Amino acid sequence: MLAGILIYLDLNGELQHTINTGLEARAADIESDINSGRVAIRQEEAFAQILGPGPTVVDSSAPAPPALSAGEWAQASRHDLFLDRRIPHTPALGRRARLLAHPVQAGDRPLVVVVGASTVAVFRGRERLALILAILSPLLGAILSAGGWLLAGAALRPVRRMSQEADAISLAQAGRRLPYPEGEDEIAQLGRTLNAMLDRIEAAFARERMFLDDASHELRTPISVLRAELEVALLESGDRAALERSLRSALEEAERLAHLAEDLLVLARASAGRLPLRRRPVDVRTLAEQAARRGVNGTGRSAPGLAVAVDGPATLAVVDPARLEQVITNLVGNARRFARRQVQVRVRPEGDDVVVTVADDGPGFPPALLPVAFDRFTRAEAARGHETGAGAGLGLAIVAAIVRAHGGTISAANGPPLGGASVIVRLPIDETGPVPDEARAQRGAASSE
Repeated sequence: MLAGILIYLDLNGELQHTINTGLEARAADIESDINSGRVAIRQEEAFAQILGPGPTVVDSSAPAPPALSAGEWAQASRHDLFLDRRIPHTPALGRRARLLAHPVQAGDRPLVVVVGASTVAVFRGRERLALILAILSPLLGAILSAGGWLLAGAALRPVRRMSQEADAISLAQAGRRLPYPEGEDEIAQLGRTLNAMLDRIEAAFARERMFLDDASHELRTPISVLRAELEVALLESGDRAALERSLRSALEEAERLAHLAEDLLVLARASAGRLPLRRRPVDVRTLAEQAARRGVNGTGRSAPGLAVAVDGPATLAVVDPARLEQVITNLVGNARRFARRQVQVRVRPEGDDVVVTVADDGPGFPPALLPVAFDRFTRAEAARGHETGAGAGLGLAIVAAIVRAHGGTISAANGPPLGGASVIVRLPIDETGPVPDEARAQRGAASSE
């Protein structure tokens, strides 16, 4: 009898630990997505929710009410919380489920990630084992003890293999993954989740290696030119005109290096989630007009007679004006380089967002460039047509980083409204809290016009 009880407790504990480990790994994956700016549930999740205060459902893998009550959400916002309960109308979880509520901080907004796994198989297994032990333990205690030990070892053998393989995996072995059994049980799901996590880690390291290679390549050219100009200046120290030309060229390369270093710093801070934003109520329409007047700003050439039109109502949003102006200036400058006759900047409120569309009547983005237009060092300018080597390929990447730091989205397309390229920026009107009374009054006046 004692051996049967020990077998039951040991097997139950191992199964519970396996479920908890799987839930923690899934919650960690979703937290990593949120920290990278993607506040959404992946399609492969059986059941998961992202809950805001209240609690309110920010995103869910299946239509369902909030999995936590207000009191449970308050507890989960401070520490991990495990719950065993049934979630109605959720076939993936069955009649019994275990939930893990994990706190996540998305900027200044507290969120709780809830992931769930079915415990029906565990419950049925426990029931059957208890029945067998209760009936046969007086006669077959020793046999059941040995069988239970073998069964537990067989059930946990895939976990041991995954653990051994995880210890052996290193960055030098690209593509190596954990073995896991076929099926849809918790161990198989844990193996798939861990392998998906390894895929994302490997892709992240590959992107960082590519970033370092590209950054080194971009820095090498201005440094070489700067060194050559300084050497020429030393050789031509007796010719004042030649010396001045060499020094001016060296200064241009130094400014280029400083600009590139600033761009790399912005991207690094944005990737780490530490891009500083000084938000205040700003009229986005006025900001767009200022950016349009600034024009090309030394980043390229525009066609003669090119017109830049700004339309839309005055729309107030709580943003960092300097960063948003940088976004619009970059987009307008990029559009002017490839437009034939017209660039259009349109500002419009849409629900709780402000939408800024920058379009041109040029050739548009090449189809192959659209999926990676906002990646670093893609050289969108050179790819779109008439010029090569224009910039380091960081302009659109910086624009995307600033927009995402504001909690917004950005997309690129070809076609309407002018037939060429079109970049759409969507920002929340108020990300940080209530707008001051004077700002609300200005917004109301703008809407009435």
